[in-house]
Parts: sequence; structure tokens; C-alpha cells
Amino acid sequence: MANRQRAEARKKAAAKAARQGGLNRNTWILIGVVVALIAGGVIFAVTRNGSSSAPPVDSGSSTTVASGTPDSMPVTVTGTALPAFDETKTVDPAVGMVAPTLDGFNFSRQPLRVDATKGAYMLVFLAHWCPHCNAEVPRLNAWKLSGAVPANLSVIGVATAVSKTSANYPPGPWISGKGWTWPSMIDEYKGDAAAGTAAQAYGASGWPYFVIVGADGKVKVRVSGEVAVTDLQKIVDAALKA
Repeated sequence: MANRQRAEARKKAAAKAARQGGLNRNTWILIGVVVALIAGGVIFAVTRNGSSSAPPVDSGSSTTVASGTPDSMPVTVTGTALPAFDETKTVDPAVGMVAPTLDGFNFSRQPLRVDATKGAYMLVFLAHWCPHCNAEVPRLNAWKLSGAVPANLSVIGVATAVSKTSANYPPGPWISGKGWTWPSMIDEYKGDAAAGTAAQAYGASGWPYFVIVGADGKVKVRVSGEVAVTDLQKIVDAALKA
């Protein structure tokens, strides 16, 4: 009897141990599953957050309109090019010549024609890296704001002599940042810091460079270098009367 009792006690103990062991295994399995799910969720969250916070690939579309503008566009010259300007000469041989027509584009890639069909005009050739141009543009802006610019004179800027390794490149953001509001033509690139197609056609030899053409289509005056507003006013008034 005692032996049977001891045997049953052992069986009960063994069964209890087995039950406890199974519970422990199930518990550890459940814990393992939970840990795996948590780990997977963390990895997914890190991956998702990493992709959303990473900087976008630069496709060129993220740049501003100004910095995305071209620095060279085709320019077609119709007519005879003017001789190179030489400020040491007393008489400018280009004065009285019919100025060539320019067909090019502005910084919005829209066609821009320069001729005298709409009256007298003044071309201002500017180089973004030129310190004299950087000093002259604010003067021209002030001249415009003063209201002293003759109503019968059109003013057109020409961004020329582009140099990718020089200051203030590219010319689009530069001329916009300087507050230039007159129409602007992009000259056709002809070499680093070299006069472009339009500038060559008008005989440019330095920057800034001014050419005033009358309503008759003929060159009235050419000037190179910085010009004070008072002097420019005199030059313009005299040219329009010529």
C-alpha cells in the first residue's frame, strides 16, 4: 500500500513537473514571438523614418527659378557688325552706322529682339564678375527710379562675358539680385569671360559698355566703363537729339 502511494505520488510529481515545463516552454515561445514582433516593428519604423527624413535626390528641379536660368543662349545678328570700340580715338567710326539687329532670348527663355522699330534704345553690356558693372547697376537702378530716363528710350541689359569660375556666377541670379528690372538678353557664350556674340557685334571692348541707337537705327554714341548718372544723363540727352 505504501509502495502504491509512493508510486502515485511520483506520478503526480512527474505530471506536475511536466505541466510546469510545458508552461515554461509555451511562455518562452510567446515571449520570443513578442520580442520578434517588437524588433520587426522597430526596424520597420527606423527604415520608414529614415527614408522620409533623408534629403531628396537632386534632380535639378529643387533649384530656384533664378539659379536655374541659362547662362548662354543663341544670338542671331542681322546686319553689319560694328567695329571694335577704341576709347582712345577722338572719333568713333561706328557713330552713324546702322546698328545690327539682335535676336536672342531673355532669362525666361522668351524671344527678345533688339532693333529700332520701336524707337531709340540703349544697350548696357554687363559681366557678372566685373567690379565696375557691380558698381554701375545700382546707379542705373537709381536713375530709373528718379524718373529721369527719357520716355522715348528703351534700355536693355545684355549679360555677357560669362565665366563659370568667377564671382557672382551664374549671371541670372546675379542680375536679378542687383535689382535690375529692365529687359535682359542672355549673350551667346564664346569662351570664358570673353565677349559674347551680341557684344562682339556691337564692338564691345570693356565692361560695362553702353551703345545708344537712335530711332533711325543708327549708332549715336558708345561708352565704356563706369558712368556717373549726371554724365549718363547728358550723354543720353545729346544722343537722342543727334
